[in-house]
Amino acid sequence: MEEVLTDAATFRETSQALPDAPGARSRSAAGKAARPYRILHISDVHFGAHFDESVWEYVSALAERERPDLIACTGDLVDHGGLFMLAAARVELELLRKAVGERTLLRCVPGNHDCGPFGNINVWPFSSNFASVFGPDAMDVPSKMPSYLVYRSHGWARRWLERVAFTPYLYLKRAFVSIARRWNSRSLYSLPILRSDDPSSLVLVYLDSNYTQRLASGSVNPKEVTLLKSRMLNLRDKPGGQAFVPRVAMVHHHPLPIPEASIVEGLTSFEPFLVLRNAGFVLRELSRCDVDLILHGHKHYSAFGRLGYTVDHKSEGEIAVLAAGSCGVTLSETGRNSVNLIDVFETGRMSYTAVYFGGGGGVAVNELFRNKREVHGMAMHKARVHRRAAERQGQWVATVTHAVAVDAGGVAVVRHEISGHVFDRGLSTDVVPVVIDVTMGRVANTTLVLTEASKRAGHMWVDHPTSPQRTINCGISLGQRLATSPPVDYGYQFVCFNTYAITEWETIAACQRDELVGHLQGRSPGLEFTSFVVRVPMRTLVVRLQLPADSLTTEPYVHVSRWSWYPDIPLGEARQFFDARPGEWTHDTDLTAHEAGNLVHIGSNAWELRVEFPLVGHRYDIRWRVEAPTLTLSERREETSRRGRAEAYRKSLLGDAALQARLKNWARDLRDWLSPHFKAHLPKVDDLEIAAFVYDGETQSLRQVLSYPGHTPEAASIPLDVPLGEGVVGAAFKRSEFVMYIDPALTGSTEDAAYLYNRSGEAGEHPKWKFVAAFPVFALDDPFASLNGMSFEDWDPQSTVGVLTISSTESDSGLLNLTDDPTSEAPVLDDSAPPPSTATPQPADWSLSADQSLSIAAMDPGAPDPSQSAQSVAESRPTAQEVWGLAHLMLEYVVDNGPSEPEPTSDERHL
Repeated sequence: MEEVLTDAATFRETSQALPDAPGARSRSAAGKAARPYRILHISDVHFGAHFDESVWEYVSALAERERPDLIACTGDLVDHGGLFMLAAARVELELLRKAVGERTLLRCVPGNHDCGPFGNINVWPFSSNFASVFGPDAMDVPSKMPSYLVYRSHGWARRWLERVAFTPYLYLKRAFVSIARRWNSRSLYSLPILRSDDPSSLVLVYLDSNYTQRLASGSVNPKEVTLLKSRMLNLRDKPGGQAFVPRVAMVHHHPLPIPEASIVEGLTSFEPFLVLRNAGFVLRELSRCDVDLILHGHKHYSAFGRLGYTVDHKSEGEIAVLAAGSCGVTLSETGRNSVNLIDVFETGRMSYTAVYFGGGGGVAVNELFRNKREVHGMAMHKARVHRRAAERQGQWVATVTHAVAVDAGGVAVVRHEISGHVFDRGLSTDVVPVVIDVTMGRVANTTLVLTEASKRAGHMWVDHPTSPQRTINCGISLGQRLATSPPVDYGYQFVCFNTYAITEWETIAACQRDELVGHLQGRSPGLEFTSFVVRVPMRTLVVRLQLPADSLTTEPYVHVSRWSWYPDIPLGEARQFFDARPGEWTHDTDLTAHEAGNLVHIGSNAWELRVEFPLVGHRYDIRWRVEAPTLTLSERREETSRRGRAEAYRKSLLGDAALQARLKNWARDLRDWLSPHFKAHLPKVDDLEIAAFVYDGETQSLRQVLSYPGHTPEAASIPLDVPLGEGVVGAAFKRSEFVMYIDPALTGSTEDAAYLYNRSGEAGEHPKWKFVAAFPVFALDDPFASLNGMSFEDWDPQSTVGVLTISSTESDSGLLNLTDDPTSEAPVLDDSAPPPSTATPQPADWSLSADQSLSIAAMDPGAPDPSQSAQSVAESRPTAQEVWGLAHLMLEYVVDNGPSEPEPTSDERHL
């Protein structure tokens, strides 16, 4: 299909890159991330007596090769938490950060060894040293301060001299900086759980697990953790994607036991001293804050686990816990040295790679193996993002059903039902928005109606469109303020015309047109699709598709795309996703693979896609390929010949001004021949207007080359240029069949006939025509031979020259007499009557009237046949098939015969 229907976004082809926040992943010119945001997780460096320089050099080389965006260290940077050793470690880590890249960030949390002597006693001033060196308001380290590796390379005497010289200076500087920070209402010694200068690609939570430290054990201050929920809630109203990005907590002590550990237990090496003492409390609060991943160290073992949980007895989920081994100490057990590489993708999903290495102590350090896996599965990732979206937008929907039924002419009936719309936060309105956007054709305003259940509930339209439009922005008033109240149900349906391309040629032409006008819409030649854009968090999305019989030769498939700025989801006034910024839809391969199996065949040419927890800011498509018909060699040659003749006719009619002038004479003759048949219904001779539209392959539109007599001012000044698939003209061309438009005011009907192309497309401009009869015109090699026994089904749009229209502004013009049966009566127009038939005319026997047709076209088209009396001419009624055939004979005569004649005067027109 070539549209995006209800709650769908206008496809856009360009994006504008926003300035990158510090540490944010780089974006290309199209607004796409060049690569995932990468975190290097290191732990337990232990600059000190147990430090192995060869192990650290390997980690440094690995970091420079992988080029992470963030280096996250989960504690035990040093053996003893003195201010001098922490400052030397800071210089060493800064050198590593700069070697990786200037935009790389460094974030650390303290371990037990960073907060006291030997890592066992948390006493002042050791307990405050880490924050003063690594905190967000840390003091600057003196420029002459040596890095740890430089300090380590000196002799013991020089090392002691450096300690004696720098330590008093550092403590004195810390005192002065602390006073200055307090003067500015800042603290040198604080370690906040969230930082304002963190990257926009994720939310980092910093936990100090050295509260009430006893030997190697630790716990997290409960007061700090209880503040985390309120601070997380504040993220939902911040601009950008902070509400959706992954949430990663950093802590030193591990919240879960490590099953792989085989260390012999000792005084400070058994589980009660290693696991967080209040691990249950911390895990519960982090789960309530929807934290995705916890990074930790401490035990010098790598481990990964997922903990399932239930929050408040209703929200189920899981939290992942990832440990890193030591990256600075030589360990006796092979494989205990390790670091983790965590990739954060645009979709918010994360994967990690544990890199294990061994050696050191005089032996070369080498990588042993890598272990890569997803942090969360796709189903759990979707559920987590759903909760965040519901929290941010203050609303969610239980089930949305989007059903699309397409007929053989490309007309679609769409039904949209919402069940269980819950508003968790009040909004200052009672209107829920409705966005309908199609990329081809129009939506008839008269067909946009509420479902019967919505009408019974008292719901009403707001800003209902007053003319056929391609884009509709309106709303449904629920009659009550959108606030915390029982869930509401509502629904609506509409009809859109010529929206679906049902042939391979149409889809290719539509793609060419998009490229010409610079309005790329995600189409591919030969592909059609129906789409749904998720604007509100919902638990279940159901998309149903019904196609006409024999409309495709391949099975439909699922295609999921995301908005190019995701997870930055802009919200409108009703707190729904609104793509206000220029952007584009980017294929999400992971989601597409995940949802592929959810598309099932439910009947004859009918399919259903059921998606649990669809992601806001994503578009879910059902696509299918339109195959070209299989032709024999002779049929292929005939088709090629037809297309060549059609192209020659188009070129002549579009580029030859003389032929366009001759067309006016041709139109005069045709109208004069028709007038006697409609005399009883013509208040004035100029009521019938004849127009011709020729398909222009360069602009992918139907250009108006004739408007006779052209009594409407706009017809003479600005000829219509009807886009492919628009209006009754586009319908006749697209379907290659006769189409009748009838003003809906005459019938009260909301069926397909109530559709006319509106030049401006703006509401309030009403069509002037009461009737429009549209005939496709083909480039026949021999009209007399070809028309005999031929029907519209023998032709396709690619072999069509254009469309002839006969229009009337009067309700009693008699155009309804152009029926298939010349003896039938014109239908009665009232509110209860069904719409007039627009069926394809059947073939006529042109062999009986060829001489008569030749006489009309070549000799005196304005004169009735002498063998007929005036009364018989007036009482006879031409069929649509006869007018269609006469149009072909005249067109062939105009193009192939003689120079143009002078245009008749106004007096001659009325003779």
